[in-house]
Amino acid sequence: MNASIRRLALGTVLLASAAAAQDRSDEVPGLLVTLKSEDGATRAGAAQALGQIGAAAHDAVADLTAALKDAQRDVRRNAAQALGEVDALGRLGTRDVEAALKEARKDKQEAVENAARASLERIKKLPKAVKKK
Repeated sequence: MNASIRRLALGTVLLASAAAAQDRSDEVPGLLVTLKSEDGATRAGAAQALGQIGAAAHDAVADLTAALKDAQRDVRRNAAQALGEVDALGRLGTRDVEAALKEARKDKQEAVENAARASLERIKKLPKAVKKK
């Protein structure tokens, strides 16, 4: 196979991967239900998946913010990380999300503190035009 065909094949695979990653919004409603599961590991997995979905999970901001107060450390940590990944903070307003993450920085678990701190740093880097009051 010559180099130009390999580049074309690689480009096609990368474009298909990007399209598949972006088209996960249909998973969000089910993950929001799963985020309310009785099983902590299941809730933690749902929070992580919502973060991986990113902007398409904008409807999850309120639920992820509420999950910052979950009894399970992994749920709180994954929710804090996810809030930094979901690029649609206007659902509650950036100030509301920032306030919740600042509170999460006081968590007794270092993993939750670190995740909240990292998400706050990510939010601070958003252009001012993106942030909502």
